[in-house]
Amino acid sequence: IEHACLIKKLGAATVVMAFDEKGQADTFERKIEVCSRAYRILTEQVGFNPHDIIFDPNVLAVATGIEEHNNYAVDFIGWIKQNRPGAHVSGGVSNLSFSFRGNNYIREAMHAVFLYHAIRQGMDMGIVNPATSVLYTDIPADVLERIEDVVLNRRPDAAERLIETAEALKNTETGGKPA
Repeated sequence: IEHACLIKKLGAATVVMAFDEKGQADTFERKIEVCSRAYRILTEQVGFNPHDIIFDPNVLAVATGIEEHNNYAVDFIGWIKQNRPGAHVSGGVSNLSFSFRGNNYIREAMHAVFLYHAIRQGMDMGIVNPATSVLYTDIPADVLERIEDVVLNRRPDAAERLIETAEALKNTETGGKPA
């Protein structure tokens, strides 16, 4: 509250990461709990204009092989914009694809897919690599389907299928980028 009062006094906006005394919010329920509490404190106790609140509810890695991680991208998308009027949403997009380190094409394509869907759900800003070269509209349909299956958690074998695709692309002459 002390920091929030200073930020408000200086006329600045604030970025609120979804962390509290219990640690990082990783599940949908925890993100709601932490962001709702912060929103209430900032708007009701400190007097913040909701338009000066930017939530970063933690974009976390998907396709890790841990079932609880499968919904991490979906959990990020939408709820804040629908339930915390005026607040903005941001996030560090590269966290999403940590499972595919070493395969830049798949990582960049995952980021493009995530941004496409997150922006449609109300994401206002993101921390992204400005030099990325993969556009959502340029991803081949078969690769796009597999990435969307992972990002949107549409099927239980999504991670395995994307791993297969990533390996097949990695072993091509184009070094992981579809021809």
